[in-house]
Amino acid sequence: MKEPAKKPHNSKWGAFLLMLAVGFGGWQFGLPELASIFNDRGWDNYKANRLADTKQAYELALSVNPNSRTALYNLGWLCEEVQDLECAQGKYLQAAKLGMPAAYSNLARLYIVDKKNYAAAVHLLWQGLKLAEDNRVKYSLLKNLGWARLKQGRYSEALQHLDAAIKLDSERPATYCLKAQVLEGIKNTKEALPQWKICLKYADSQEFDEDIWIGMARQRLKEEKTNK
Repeated sequence: MKEPAKKPHNSKWGAFLLMLAVGFGGWQFGLPELASIFNDRGWDNYKANRLADTKQAYELALSVNPNSRTALYNLGWLCEEVQDLECAQGKYLQAAKLGMPAAYSNLARLYIVDKKNYAAAVHLLWQGLKLAEDNRVKYSLLKNLGWARLKQGRYSEALQHLDAAIKLDSERPATYCLKAQVLEGIKNTKEALPQWKICLKYADSQEFDEDIWIGMARQRLKEEKTNK
């Protein structure tokens, strides 16, 4: 994580002022609008590297609107950022129950990475796809569906889902990293190598999953170079 902001931030006073806003402003703005304000404050705090205040803002959003899917999702995402996976799974599950497709995707990803429960991940992803309208969310769901099928060894289905994700967004590296693994799984190393190269070129080492795939890509391309 980056260094915290240099200016001190009194979180107790911040919380007090926010609670005043709930008391005096709720009648004017309405609870969903106040929850949205707190969500925005949480994002501002995150960008300023104030994680404790970020968490507090999202919790305040939920205190005024317990059914805020966005606040639940954001809090789950924050928990995942600090590797509190039990917290992340719980918040994503709550947001998913309230009909948020992106929460289905993130929850399924944790089932793939943490629980190794690929069948449950597939079920969640299909449920999310029934709800998804935004192409970015559809991309995430399809990418994770391809990932889950890869882990199940169902390679033809994995390729189908990954190619569908690439059609929605051809610039994100995760699908190429996963597609390379699928092609390796069916012993198609010739087609896998270009996918590994794209993966290595564009993947971000600050992203947990992509950092692992960068290591895989480097190793695979090194082996190919040695075998020539």
